[in-house]
Amino acid sequence: MYRRIVIVDGYNDEPAGLGVPPYIDVYPRLVAGAVWLANKDVDIIYWTIDEVRNNIGLFIDQARKSDLVVFIAGPEVPGKYIGGKPLSYKDAEKLSFLLKDTFKILVGPAARYGFGVGGGSVAVERKILYRIFDELVYGDPEIYFYNLVKYGVEKAEPWKLREDYELANKALIHGAKIIKQHPNHGWNLIVEIETFRGCPRWIVGGCSFCIEPRYGRPLMRKPEDIVKEVEQLYRFGARHFRIGRQPDILAYMGKGVGEREYPEPNVEALKKLFHGIRNVASGLRVLHIDNVNPGTIIHNPEKSIKALKTIVKYHTPGDVAALGIESFDEKVVRMNNLKVYPDEALVVIRIINEIGKHRGWNGLPHLLPGINLLYGLPGETKNTFRTNYEYLKKIYREGLLIRRINIRKVSVLENTPLWMHRKTVEQLLRKHRRLYNIYRVKIMNEIDRGMLQRIAPINSIIRYLYTEKHMGEYTIARQPASYPIIVKIPGKLPLKKIVDIRVRKIAAKSIIATIT
Repeated sequence: MYRRIVIVDGYNDEPAGLGVPPYIDVYPRLVAGAVWLANKDVDIIYWTIDEVRNNIGLFIDQARKSDLVVFIAGPEVPGKYIGGKPLSYKDAEKLSFLLKDTFKILVGPAARYGFGVGGGSVAVERKILYRIFDELVYGDPEIYFYNLVKYGVEKAEPWKLREDYELANKALIHGAKIIKQHPNHGWNLIVEIETFRGCPRWIVGGCSFCIEPRYGRPLMRKPEDIVKEVEQLYRFGARHFRIGRQPDILAYMGKGVGEREYPEPNVEALKKLFHGIRNVASGLRVLHIDNVNPGTIIHNPEKSIKALKTIVKYHTPGDVAALGIESFDEKVVRMNNLKVYPDEALVVIRIINEIGKHRGWNGLPHLLPGINLLYGLPGETKNTFRTNYEYLKKIYREGLLIRRINIRKVSVLENTPLWMHRKTVEQLLRKHRRLYNIYRVKIMNEIDRGMLQRIAPINSIIRYLYTEKHMGEYTIARQPASYPIIVKIPGKLPLKKIVDIRVRKIAAKSIIATIT
């Protein structure tokens, strides 16, 4: 009999899904919802890992008095965050020791693919994680926790994956109210929404480093089920949503999913989804997307353009289509089965600029592309760095806009094709460490700064930012958004307040501004 369960949200960052504040991802909602489906009287206490660090005594007291503690973890995509610091492996070891007499369960991508420890590193293997957790749920959490609470541990199967969304949809509805316990609730909380799981490119293996194709054939949620979930979240106070939990929003309910590497976009399904969300959450302030596979646009240009225009019609401005190009080096593209070749990537960037460059009510362009450059992939040479730089320079000279360029070292995760080449990756990262640092700074100074100045010109006004934290002599403010611009405002302003700002100065990755 389970009376009290503690959830520790250690945050996840995956190719298709983000749970670092101000985001809350599906995992805590699925766990809580499945538990409450099985027994509505269970007391669930939700902590973020940052709250745990700030009040370790109270947490340990509550956790020791609970029947079990659920840890959510999986920073599988390397990143730096303003809103929170993900659970590290050292954190997990420490908390495990302090809770040695409490049953501890690990949920999330770390349980399935190993514990990511940052870019340019090899994940901690799952077999090692069993030393500090009593159970690893590497299947779907709603199945495990529903059976655990309803029927007992002997019926709970940690490996079992969903075959449809029937239970998950119910769990997401029942678990929606857990967002009220999130520290960002009531101000800048962004709820990550899942539309489907699995990559359409799984039929050709997908990208070498990516975990998403390992789920197999993509499994889709119906638009009406997603809309019902958003409606419930809206009732509990959510006002910012990202339709981000999928590897390619253009492939949602697409024609040929499971048969074609690049399915044809289903414009009507996207319209039904986004229009439906607008109907049930009429007062929302943010509706953004995340991943767009550039290959889908190249292979289905007409339908992709219609799909992107549909998204722009219903979303909110300041949105980003994260393309995940990874490399402009053709050899790297070929050896890692990446999505598009360099000149194809340029075509996609032009298309998105044409559709989304006009500005919206908050002062920013409606929809711009985002680019990832990933280093350490097989096939990389010294020339890769020059090639990537030259293509970015070409994009810049052409007058195109890119909202953000993420330059990262690859994380090698268990159960991906790259796992077999992890020694090669480690050698490449060591060999090219100096080049990586040189070109990262070069791109920041010569391209990032200019791009940001085009997107947010001096004296322009940007609306609807929240003051988030104090940093030195500045107050940091950001919009609730897919990839918000970091704004530094001189002085220490009250936090958790909405402000509009006027741009005064541009840095490579941030702007300095004053309140309007």
